[in-house]
Amino acid sequence: METTFRDRLRWAQPLLLDGATGTELDRRGLDLSAPLWSARSLLSHPEVVKEIHRSYVDAGADVITANTFRTHNRNVRDEFLNGRKMTRLAVAIGREAAGDRAYVLGSIAPLQDCYRPELTLPEDVLLDEHRQMAVNLVDAGVDGILVETQLTIREAVAATRAATETQLPTLVSFVCRMDGKLLSGEALSDAASAVMEFAPAALLVNCVPADVVADLLSVIHQTAPDVPLGAYANTGRYDEETGWSDTIAVNANAYAEFARDWLTSGATIIGGCCGTTPAHIRRLRQLLDE
Repeated sequence: METTFRDRLRWAQPLLLDGATGTELDRRGLDLSAPLWSARSLLSHPEVVKEIHRSYVDAGADVITANTFRTHNRNVRDEFLNGRKMTRLAVAIGREAAGDRAYVLGSIAPLQDCYRPELTLPEDVLLDEHRQMAVNLVDAGVDGILVETQLTIREAVAATRAATETQLPTLVSFVCRMDGKLLSGEALSDAASAVMEFAPAALLVNCVPADVVADLLSVIHQTAPDVPLGAYANTGRYDEETGWSDTIAVNANAYAEFARDWLTSGATIIGGCCGTTPAHIRRLRQLLDE
């Protein structure tokens, strides 16, 4: 890419992220069991991972996120693997798929379960392990870092600090409950305020139902009015009693209408999370090109 990712973030034209990786791997019947989850596919089916990345690039994504969601040393060591090597492999696959048509971000996810805030580790452990992950991503050659699916302020701060220390542009994304608070019960406004100390390049929400995004973006904007906003949502919602249920957002056209509201709410970065497909990203590309 002739323009750096940092410079591209400054353009007035909205930036299109890719869609889901994990649920696309699941659609293809791949093993997503813990602790490796989506990272297992890097070893077992690297060609499928590349195919998924490329399908999003072909659909018009400006950015793909390398499959590093579970390549922290903590997640791979039980399988006698090396986090640095797994991260380099994930980024190399993403780079090959992107070619010169898309930027490649590295994902930094929660160290433990991204839906169980009570498992969040002590601050010193978080900072040490996220720093190691951030260095691995730099060594692998990513264009930027996506600190995503953050469910507690403590971990969001540690991961954001570690990522921004690399001097790479860092996007920070939070996951919220239906009441608009982080999964930890902490206020989204407090979370946004806490990470702003490290001057992230953008603040986002992800892994939430598409119909609640606009309200969440409004909360972030009130707290950090000068930072770019973004969102990548799910095509369904999860309930502890009933599990996952699809919403109207499984339809790419319906999802795009929700995204239209996000843009109206100030989002300049949009994409897809769980359940989204290349068809969703293709429809978002059409929306942005209208």
